[in-house]
Amino acid sequence: MQMASDETNPPRNISSDVPPAADGRELHELRKEVVEARNLVIKTDNLLKNMHAEIKKIGARQDEFAKRRFWSSGTAYVCISVLAGLGAMMIAHSDSAREREQSEKNETRAKQLAQQVDQLQKQEATRREVSEKAARVYEQIGSEKEGPALNQAMSNAVRIDRQMLSPLEAKALEDRVASMKNAVAQGALDRGQRGYRLGDWKGAATELGRYAELSPASVEPTVSFHLGHARAMIRDWPGVIAPMEAFLKTGGTTKTSQTAGYYLAVAYEEAGNYAKATEAYNRAASLYPGSDLAPIIRAKLRRLPSLQAAAATAQGQGAAAPAPAPATAPRGQPSATAQAPR
Repeated sequence: MQMASDETNPPRNISSDVPPAADGRELHELRKEVVEARNLVIKTDNLLKNMHAEIKKIGARQDEFAKRRFWSSGTAYVCISVLAGLGAMMIAHSDSAREREQSEKNETRAKQLAQQVDQLQKQEATRREVSEKAARVYEQIGSEKEGPALNQAMSNAVRIDRQMLSPLEAKALEDRVASMKNAVAQGALDRGQRGYRLGDWKGAATELGRYAELSPASVEPTVSFHLGHARAMIRDWPGVIAPMEAFLKTGGTTKTSQTAGYYLAVAYEEAGNYAKATEAYNRAASLYPGSDLAPIIRAKLRRLPSLQAAAATAQGQGAAAPAPAPATAPRGQPSATAQAPR
């Protein structure tokens, strides 16, 4: 403020206008202002120096930040490139693994299909073979006469696997076998009945037994009695039981039924089944108490307890029971053929 006033006002003579005391104060103040100005300049210079140092530090920091940013960007670019490369490699590896897996699946599927084709070819070859065999058996059954060759053809027909044939082939073979089976069964029945009438018990038993095996559902009660009686005549006692039981199930009350019951009881007696033998004897005796066969049946009934006791004693002692005398048709018994139903 004082300096500005000095520049605008004209200089004046201090020595003439100002007293010595005032001149000393002004000089003191001037010195004071100069010192203050010098201090201000020094302070300003220090501030400028500090600001310059701060600016240099900021510049250094900016350079360091720029360098750090440069290296960070480079590192980031490198990391991104590495990650991208690894990702590409993983994707390629995954695609390759999927392709290998798919290739292995395709190979396995191809092997399975090849095996299925082989199985189908084998099945087709087997089917053709069975079909040809069925055709030969079909022709053989139709051309052979009754005898060993026909029996063999029938056996071969039974052993043929019907599932390997077409429905038409299986039906044709079944019809031919059924027709021939009926014809063979009827021939056996005719020969058996003829042998029975002629007293050829062995032939009758063989042929009638064959008829019963070939056509069990068609066996009539008369045929069952003839078969059982023929077997009784040749003392085939185990074979007597089934046909005589079948005959007696018809509920007949004729003298033929009494004869059938007698032979059934003898068969059970021969088999050692004394309980069923007793039951069969009692039933036979009750049908016709006054017949010629009734006394023989009652004698058998009186003898059964001793036979049963002897068998039990022999079994208890661990020894074999003596075989009873073979049961034979009693003398004076009415002819079974005369009693058989016509």
